[in-house]
Amino acid sequence: MDDDRQQADEPQGNPRLDKPIDAEVIDEPGHEDADGSRAWRERLRDRARGFFGAKTQERMADREHVHRIDVDRAEDQTESLDQREQLLKLRAETRLAGEKYMASLRDSKLLVPGFNDEERTQELGVMHHVYMQMMMQSCLKPLSRGVNANSIIQAAGMVMTMRMLAPDFKKEMDSHLQPLKDKIQERIGTRARGMIASAESGITHRQRIFRDVPSDARRERLIGSTDPRDHLTEKWRKRFDAMQHRERGHREMFTPDSAAMTEVALTENAFWKMREPGVDAGLIRESYRAMRKRLHEQMREDGLERQDVVQRARMIIGERMEYEPELRTMFNGVAHGRIVKAPAHEERIAGSDRVRTVWSGEFDDQLGQRLPEDGMFTLRRPMAADAHQIQLAETMKTSMLDAMGRGDQEGYEGNMLGYLVGFAAQKQGLDTSGLPDMLQHRLDQSEVMIASMGIDGLPPEEQQRVYSNAYLDALEAVNEKYPDLEAELKRSLGENWQQTLQTAVDDPGAFFEEQRLRPQSRSAGPSAEQEAGPQNESPDAEAGTEEHQPA
Repeated sequence: MDDDRQQADEPQGNPRLDKPIDAEVIDEPGHEDADGSRAWRERLRDRARGFFGAKTQERMADREHVHRIDVDRAEDQTESLDQREQLLKLRAETRLAGEKYMASLRDSKLLVPGFNDEERTQELGVMHHVYMQMMMQSCLKPLSRGVNANSIIQAAGMVMTMRMLAPDFKKEMDSHLQPLKDKIQERIGTRARGMIASAESGITHRQRIFRDVPSDARRERLIGSTDPRDHLTEKWRKRFDAMQHRERGHREMFTPDSAAMTEVALTENAFWKMREPGVDAGLIRESYRAMRKRLHEQMREDGLERQDVVQRARMIIGERMEYEPELRTMFNGVAHGRIVKAPAHEERIAGSDRVRTVWSGEFDDQLGQRLPEDGMFTLRRPMAADAHQIQLAETMKTSMLDAMGRGDQEGYEGNMLGYLVGFAAQKQGLDTSGLPDMLQHRLDQSEVMIASMGIDGLPPEEQQRVYSNAYLDALEAVNEKYPDLEAELKRSLGENWQQTLQTAVDDPGAFFEEQRLRPQSRSAGPSAEQEAGPQNESPDAEAGTEEHQPA
């Protein structure tokens, strides 16, 4: 973590300034050409995805299949859709609207030097307004076929469905609901206005009751504040103020979903912009931090709880990591294998004895310790070879020391061999399915390590050098704490431990086949590092580290 902080504080160049990744494939975009910039980013993204194995490729293919189904459903103009089909269509349109909104933020030039804060805020507001309009148009689409009893019922049903899909929809979208309100009834009061009206009625009632109290001070104390806003909770006061602000013709209110999508997409925008040839990564980062600060201010103005937005953002990141693996290279800690998505868990369905498997935004450190849920990941800046080497070595060392501390010889063997063959396995595109869990985890870490180096512009030869040096650095660190390392290697790998390591490196495919046939055993108890709990990976970032930003 301290290494991450040092990396963030020191000025860092972009390795592509001196040598492009591949001059024949990754072309430098013209900074005034959004299409060229997008094409450059997509080529770099596709190269990064190539570092991940068959399991990730399968998830990407599955996601593409789901996306095509969503597009087909959204384009279906059949009038005789039943209630289930209408719900599926609405869900598809909602997903596609969110994807389009995030893509517009990724493609924008909000973080390019030259925009001032007011211009950035205005541009962001325009894009958010378009997203909200798309959501509302999905609900109002039945009215486009004519205003009759059936179309009004369909539209109202879709609005009610949207309210269930997004609980804040009713509160945040009143200004867009006006066309539908005009068709059904002239005016529907919002809950906030109702609460204000109730507060005003209470004030009037108390003024009438206590008007004959002779003491002015006592009468004022009994009546209380005559400002109805003072009788609302802080949350509803903020919502009422923000609603009035919007109705005066200003920006749209954020929902937890749209705020989370905005924050994630701004991070993606900064990540890619920092890696464009010829840019000043420091200036991009400053613009990103200013834009994120303004977003957080708007969220507070809209009465949103930061934790609600963080939870939704973590869900977005974790879900997308499955089929957009390049996201794993974007965040400190995740990019070098020290933070991983936690396994799904079983949850009982309310009102029944049935259980379902769910994932709710949880992340673990590499030792399997759950990270606090009140933090958001931080953007990873472009890193030079030496910085990557430090981070890779830290990850490998932590895993090895943990196994040694637990006296887990099999775990130490898995760490040693997994990291050792990880580079060769990735480069040769070997099938890693069916391997022992420990070995599989280390190979997964190796994938994201190599992808992170690749996306930062390190050529294959440099990646191999950095990876090998990091492995040796980790072994040296372990040897410092456990001087009798050779004896440990003999206990874990046998008397011919050197030959075992060499055989694994020479033929990792045969090594994998051998590992698949080995029986798996339970791991040993927790190490001192595990009992201490997550430390360096705590989601308490910008205040002293670069792993997470505080919620």
